[in-house]
Amino acid sequence: MDSYDIILKRMFDKYEERTGTLPDRASDIGIRMEVLAGEIFSAGVKLEFLKNQMFPSSAVGEYLDIHASQRGISRNHGVKAEGTVTFYTETVFAHDIVIPQGTAVSVRGDEPWRYITTEENIIQAGRVGLVCHVEAVQPGEGGNAAIGEVTVLVTPIAGIERVTNEEEMHGGCDDETDEQLRKRIIDSFVNISNGTNKAFYIKSAMDIDGVSAAGIIPRNRGVGTVDVFIMSPDGEPSQSLIDTVQERLSELREVNVDIQVGSLTKQYINIYMNVQPKKGYSFNNIHNGVLQSINNYFAHLNAGENFYKSSVAEYIRHTEGVDNFEFILIRTPDVNIADNCIAWPGEITINPREDGD
Repeated sequence: MDSYDIILKRMFDKYEERTGTLPDRASDIGIRMEVLAGEIFSAGVKLEFLKNQMFPSSAVGEYLDIHASQRGISRNHGVKAEGTVTFYTETVFAHDIVIPQGTAVSVRGDEPWRYITTEENIIQAGRVGLVCHVEAVQPGEGGNAAIGEVTVLVTPIAGIERVTNEEEMHGGCDDETDEQLRKRIIDSFVNISNGTNKAFYIKSAMDIDGVSAAGIIPRNRGVGTVDVFIMSPDGEPSQSLIDTVQERLSELREVNVDIQVGSLTKQYINIYMNVQPKKGYSFNNIHNGVLQSINNYFAHLNAGENFYKSSVAEYIRHTEGVDNFEFILIRTPDVNIADNCIAWPGEITINPREDGD
């Protein structure tokens, strides 16, 4: 698209060609041309934007949602992380201690992620602790916490000395990004769902909030059976998510089809490579970028999609500061992935590659 300066110059040149004189920029004609050139440029910008929104490969935001709706797809919303925490008493009490529903706990930090109990719990007299189910107050990946990170008792309870989580908080995910939604839209053109095939079950599973990948094995347990395997963004789907997918697919299944939903198995892929930075970049400058590119490649893989060095190379090739690279081939082979598995980053070793190597 032409810039404002190019449009304005073309107008001045045309005026000079037709009249034989070049208007002064401060004259009435010059000012009118500048205003008109600005409006033409603004209209061109809007037109260029709308051109990009015409196709799912370039549309963004609400326009991409419109393309998705035309394929019977909707953007997945964020999901709250969940897990359990253990409340501990100061000492052994002779009376019960009630932990009300909605009791808040959190991790430490300037912007702590909070969790609340989902039901009322009671620490019976004579006991010193109780495990309670909690869920994050808000959806998002930020709610996924490692063991021992939830240690702040936000809602004080008489007799409770401390709280901690003895298992990970998991299952939290952000709203589906444009790139993730775009991939599902494009896949819907490649693999047409007809209500009975693998594409139908994959689409139906992926339409559920919290499901980031899905694989299907028909007749895995005999004729009339369909096994569905799912994954959440943090890698471990919660039992409640598995139950939600099970219930949804059971409603949509064909007559006399037995649906069984489980978790995808992570197939860890180790990558060993040497990377050479461009002039002006150090290895330390580009190391994290290369690692992020590799993780982005894995994030775009669905269940059953094979790992190819040539594909991950495309991501690395476009990393800022990378001049050249090579895989240590003996230790980084292509890998075939089964339908009930998903390629997952394992040990990633990135070493500097010297000039001429």
